[in-house]
Amino acid sequence: MSNLSATTTFRKRDREHLALIGMSGAGKSYWSKRMEGQGYLRYSCDDLIAERLGTELEKKGESTLNLAKWMGQPYAESYSEAEALYLKLEGEVITQICDELEYLRQQNKAVVVDTTGSLIYLENTLLKRLCILTRTVHLNLPAEKHDELFEAYLDDPKPVIWKGKYLPREGESHQNALSRCFWELLSFRNEKYSLISACVLDYAFHHCPETGVEELLATVDRNSTLKS
Repeated sequence: MSNLSATTTFRKRDREHLALIGMSGAGKSYWSKRMEGQGYLRYSCDDLIAERLGTELEKKGESTLNLAKWMGQPYAESYSEAEALYLKLEGEVITQICDELEYLRQQNKAVVVDTTGSLIYLENTLLKRLCILTRTVHLNLPAEKHDELFEAYLDDPKPVIWKGKYLPREGESHQNALSRCFWELLSFRNEKYSLISACVLDYAFHHCPETGVEELLATVDRNSTLKS
C-alpha cells in the first residue's frame, strides 16, 4: 500500500468530503454524528454493512442482532467464513459510497464517511478512489491507550477483522493470545492508517471535551497535505 499515500491524491475542490479512519473506539462515530448535526451528510459504514449482512443472513435463517457474536472470536471455527463475508460487504459499501460521492460532489454537499477499522484491508484501487474523493482523517490512538481499548473490546465486543494477525503460541490461552495479538493488530493498523491519511489528529485533541466541530475542521484544514 506504499503507493497509496492520501497526501498525493486529495484535491482542493473535494475538501468538504471527509472520511474518518481509525480503530473501533477511536471516536469516528462520535465525531461524524457531531458533524451531521452541523449539516454534513453522514455515511455510517457499520450501518450499511449491517443492512447488507442482514439480507445475506436472512437467506440462511440467521440474524444480525449481535454482529460481534455472529462474527465470533478469531479462534472460532466459523470465523474465517464470517470475516470473508464481512470484508466482501465492506467493499460493496465503500464502492456504493464512492459512487454517491461522485454525484454529491457536483451538488456541493458536505459529506462525512464514518469508516470501519478494517478499511485498510480493501483493494488498493478502491482505497485510492476513496482517498481521491475525500480527505481522510486519522483519529489516532496512542500506544498507552491500547490496554484500555482491549478492555473495551472485551466488555463490549464489536466485530473485529484480524486478517491473520491472531497467531496463538503453543500452550497459550485464548485470553492471553487475544491480548498479545490485539496489541500487534493495533500497531499494524496504525502503520496502514498513516499511509492513507491526509491528516492525523492527536488523541489529546480529538478526545478533549473542549474541542468543537469548527475547531476540529479548522485543524484538519491546517494540517492536511493537499495536491492542487
